[in-house]
Amino acid sequence: MVKIEDLKRINLFKEFPDHLLDIIAKEAQLSIFGTGTQLISASEPVDKFYMLVMGQVSKKKELTPDIDVILDYIQSGSSFGTAALLQGATASYTAVCQEPCEVITLSGDRMKQLFENNHELAYYMLLGVSKQSKRIMDTRAQMITKTLEEHPELKEEINDIENLTLVI
Repeated sequence: MVKIEDLKRINLFKEFPDHLLDIIAKEAQLSIFGTGTQLISASEPVDKFYMLVMGQVSKKKELTPDIDVILDYIQSGSSFGTAALLQGATASYTAVCQEPCEVITLSGDRMKQLFENNHELAYYMLLGVSKQSKRIMDTRAQMITKTLEEHPELKEEINDIENLTLVI
């Protein structure tokens, strides 16, 4: 069991009413992981949803055995592993603790059961995940735009530059 106060530290849950946070708190687990702990492995099933209370986690993708690309550094208050909500989903990245981390986890299967029994909870989660996805896509679009400003020769290669942001 997790405290509601801990859940309120997670960006995804900022707009959740307390009665819904109470449902999640009763199902979630709080764990502490050390530096270097691998939480998610690329190409492996994703069965947990993660909420980072404290610490930093890197999301990375292996290009070659010698080269990894960092896709993102997940900061305190962020969540990841939403693929746990999809039946049979596998990870497209590896998630590794960059420092000691305090993490709230919730079983993907249990989350799906909770959503089936409480549509209000499902609605708030969908809303929160949608906002999170839009923020990520907007940030990536800004990064692409900045790269194109620094390398104008690349603009000629892009056919649909106006549609870089995701509309949700």
